[in-house]
Amino acid sequence: MVRVAETLSRTPESAAAARRLVRDALSAWGLEELAEDGALIISELVSNAVQHARSRSVRVTVARLEPARVRIGVVDKSREVPWLREPGGADETGRGLLLVAGVAQGWGTDPLPWGKRVWAELYGGGQGMRGERNPWVGDLVQDGETGRHGIVTDVLGGAEWVLRPESGPGQWSSRRPEHLTVVTPRACVRDRA
Repeated sequence: MVRVAETLSRTPESAAAARRLVRDALSAWGLEELAEDGALIISELVSNAVQHARSRSVRVTVARLEPARVRIGVVDKSREVPWLREPGGADETGRGLLLVAGVAQGWGTDPLPWGKRVWAELYGGGQGMRGERNPWVGDLVQDGETGRHGIVTDVLGGAEWVLRPESGPGQWSSRRPEHLTVVTPRACVRDRA
């Protein structure tokens, strides 16, 4: 794992420095295709920390967990855990985590003894959430060879996609992601459940 981090003041202006850090790290790792999504994610995470944290600073982290997998995070001293909520039509705030969930492959919160880390993961090499990509866990897909619809339950080493029918028992596998078309991305499938 390779990691970069920077401590920034808990001010709205720190979002720009956090975006630079993320873009620079992704560029250095040859993952430029993730820069736009990474900048959006870090902007939202920093904004949430600026609004809700109790400390004077926040810590921005970018970790390369695997060759094409990165985790972007913000550490603050608040123990209040963020949660997804549906903002009302007139609400001017509350959409940040919905954006993060829609763009990232996954997101979560790690409690720390003195606060928390909120993070989101992105996958490169054609596996990002925007544009052409391989299906990922939680996506509702259609198998172009069989016409069957299923939800991806596992990706085994990036070489085999395990799917279960949209309704009913059973599962099947596909070794050809180019035949799997994402019908509904993971975040939306979760909302439908």
